[in-house]
Amino acid sequence: MSKRLFCAFLAAAMLLSSAAAAGTDTADASTETTQTGTAVPDENTTAGDAIAPAGRAITVVPTAEPLNEQSAEQAAFPDMTGHWAEAELRRAVELNLLKGADGKLLPDHAVKSSEALTILNRTLGATVAADISGLHQVPQSAWYAEEVAKAVHLGLIDPSDTRNFDTNATRAEAFVLLARAFVYERAESPDDALSAFPDAGSMTDEQRRAAAALVGTGIVKGDNKGALNPSAKLTRAEFVTMLLRIVPNFPAEKDDLIPLIGGALIGSDTALNSALPDGDRVFACGANEIVLSGVSATDRFVLKGMENASFRADSMTSLNLLAVDAAGSATLTLADGASVSTLVLAGQGGAVTYLGNAQNIEITASNRTIRLSGVQAASLTVTGSGNTIVVDGSAAVVSIASTAVNTALTMNGQVDTMTVSGRGAKIDGTGKAGSIDVRAVGSEITLAADSHIENIDNGLAGVTLEMGVPTKVTAGGQLVTQVKFSGVTDPKLCSAQWYRDGKAMDGFGNDSFELAANTVSKITTGFEFTKDMAKSVTMGFKLTYFNHSTGENEERYVEKTVPIENYSDEWYYQRDVNRIMALVSHEYKGNYTAKYAINNDYKDYEKEVWINAKGYSSKTNYLIWINRAYQHVNIFTGSAGNWKLHRSTLVGTGADTSPTPTGLTTVSYKSAAGWTTETYTCKPVVGFYPGTGYAFHSRLYYPGTTKLMDSSIGYPISHGCIRMYDQDIKWIYDNIPIGTAVVIF
Repeated sequence: MSKRLFCAFLAAAMLLSSAAAAGTDTADASTETTQTGTAVPDENTTAGDAIAPAGRAITVVPTAEPLNEQSAEQAAFPDMTGHWAEAELRRAVELNLLKGADGKLLPDHAVKSSEALTILNRTLGATVAADISGLHQVPQSAWYAEEVAKAVHLGLIDPSDTRNFDTNATRAEAFVLLARAFVYERAESPDDALSAFPDAGSMTDEQRRAAAALVGTGIVKGDNKGALNPSAKLTRAEFVTMLLRIVPNFPAEKDDLIPLIGGALIGSDTALNSALPDGDRVFACGANEIVLSGVSATDRFVLKGMENASFRADSMTSLNLLAVDAAGSATLTLADGASVSTLVLAGQGGAVTYLGNAQNIEITASNRTIRLSGVQAASLTVTGSGNTIVVDGSAAVVSIASTAVNTALTMNGQVDTMTVSGRGAKIDGTGKAGSIDVRAVGSEITLAADSHIENIDNGLAGVTLEMGVPTKVTAGGQLVTQVKFSGVTDPKLCSAQWYRDGKAMDGFGNDSFELAANTVSKITTGFEFTKDMAKSVTMGFKLTYFNHSTGENEERYVEKTVPIENYSDEWYYQRDVNRIMALVSHEYKGNYTAKYAINNDYKDYEKEVWINAKGYSSKTNYLIWINRAYQHVNIFTGSAGNWKLHRSTLVGTGADTSPTPTGLTTVSYKSAAGWTTETYTCKPVVGFYPGTGYAFHSRLYYPGTTKLMDSSIGYPISHGCIRMYDQDIKWIYDNIPIGTAVVIF
């Protein structure tokens, strides 16, 4: 037997004391609020940890400039000192899991998917890389390409994964990576572990299973508000702290494994011969030969990532849970008398041979060849797909779950009850079943059985939807729509979604809709009544049911169009008149900048309603409104009661000490030469308020020149006249007749 060679290099230590002493759940915080004295840097800054695999020069992405990587002995990272996770960070540096760059460890940077994979590869001692030429989203030149290839070989990610690994990992994604790395996948997930977290429902099925396992074992605790925050970012410090909660011990080859308390990561051939304290024992890459003699363990024994694993246990060995996910093949041999309460075979890889007894067997693996010999199990549950399984033994209950499609099971022993819910199952063998209950299509079953029952789900066959709506929606009213279901023979859990005018309505969907006889779904729809609103609305309802027997979604959809009775045009006009009359003001409340006047003004429609509602008339077919509140001159064409806005220009009215007086007046004269004084020239000039000096004119120029002396405009600035841009005063001079009414308000 070869010596034990381990993935890590330093002595064991318990790592969680500092975070516990701080009294915060910092290792699983979803925000930075628990991290005193720290700030989250720009997430685009490259994190030095995951720049390159161990033993390789570090380069920064995307600049590809070399970083000054520091060794564990040299590391004195200032951003680590005083950090809430300082003990965990120092431990991660000692173990070569974190390396840092340019003198920084960047603990509060969001961990990227590529970095998380690199940390896990280093933890497990990964050396073998898979072919990832099919992963087109991973550039061959990327620093993390080899790390992704190693992660695929270990089963941390799927060969068909389409994510961008150079982006920040979400907490939910990190849950899955940790669960796969340490084989937490179970046939039945303890979903009740997530009952305290209202945001758990936003995760995928695999993410929920991973989160439930990590929450159930205390690895993940959520934030201080009782949330998991699955879509939030995870910092580098948080990720390594969660990892070290799982395996706080990394024993060196010379260390005695027996007294270690808490989880331990073992990376070399090992022999154990005693009862173990609490804590998982994770045998990772390099631990190809494991021998147990008289070992008694209440926590998990995990085999992860080895290429050709050999596991042997003598008759005095008792294990609570043995989880196996070899990257290659695995041979597991238990002597008579050895006991395993639960055997979990996981991942995707080579063949697994198990000789011995196990009380409960769970096969979550996919596309493996598995042979179970000598078993007398109480239960055998298969949830993974595409497996070829041979059982030389018996099992009281065999369950092929709906997820276990295309399962080939050869049963050469007795089975009391067998349930086949996975499509495309092929069941044969020399054994016999008391009863076989088939619940999926495409099954080929030749195994002998006392009774053979088919419970194929008929899905939504015969189910009809009837929508009830009123004859119309009255003006200002709401719409009550309901759907009744008929032809429902068996209750079903469906997805339901309401639609309005062909679009799914936010907040009106239910992924856990219980369809039963006499079920009714009702919705009340409100409307914003406007003058130009749609004259009808189409309400729709879709029912979706995933039929596990066929593996297909079945849908039923119904819709009806309902007319909408609107208010009259007169009703809208009068409502607008009342609103606009209260809205319009002559008081300036701006900040004395042109920008305020440019960004603040009445709508064109509001200007027309106001001027017509006031009943103003003019001796010409033009009318001018000088609005002091928003510093605009509004020019209308038409006649009394039918004025239409023709032009609106930015102006400067009288200053606070010399305001332009409000009132109604007329255009009284025009002067092309304008005014020239000792201090300024402005031209042309169009006077109003007959007998006074009030007028429309240009901005102020130096006397007798075209050089601007005062360009101020857009706020109260003049001695009472109306300053205008050259093109605007010229337009008034050229187009507005003498006698035109001028409203100042």
